[in-house]
Amino acid sequence: MRNSALVALLSMVCLMASVSRVESAGPWHAQVVGAETKQPLEGVVVLAWWTRHVRSFGGPSEEYRDSQEVLTDRDGRFAIASRSFFSLNPLVFFRGPFIGMFKSGHGDFGWPGYERSVTWSKEKREALRTAAQLLQLDGIVLEMPRLQSAEQRRGYLNKLEIHILAVPLEQRPIMQKAIVEERLALGRGGPVRP
Repeated sequence: MRNSALVALLSMVCLMASVSRVESAGPWHAQVVGAETKQPLEGVVVLAWWTRHVRSFGGPSEEYRDSQEVLTDRDGRFAIASRSFFSLNPLVFFRGPFIGMFKSGHGDFGWPGYERSVTWSKEKREALRTAAQLLQLDGIVLEMPRLQSAEQRRGYLNKLEIHILAVPLEQRPIMQKAIVEERLALGRGGPVRP
């Protein structure tokens, strides 16, 4: 009887740990090209991050868990290493990776292949809804449009800075350096957002 209780307890612990794993394990990779030229974009800063969530009576809380920054190579390619998180606490779960990309003078990335998704089955559309799911596929090419005005560049920069707030400054030095340089190029010195 005692052994049965121990086996049942260990089975529950294993089940809880598997339930709290991150949604996907990676690796995540793609090629980034200019939307107009279809040519590879070298030096795009790619920031991937994960968050830890805790369910509670007061509502869920979210906190930074991990991140990785990379630059696209001369062929516009990047790879984010695999990650796996788990918790024995059934009230804890992990999300990510969330993806932010930046190259001066360019806007947010998009995947043109998703535009044709209206012809896909609902299951396929749902399966490729997030960057985390999409970037695990082979042959993905993302496009970044060229922004035509300083106003468009400022707008994208503001959107990006809000999007990456979950990542502490010291965990995103490459992205932060690129943002500061863009702010200066646009005549927007001043304080750096946390």
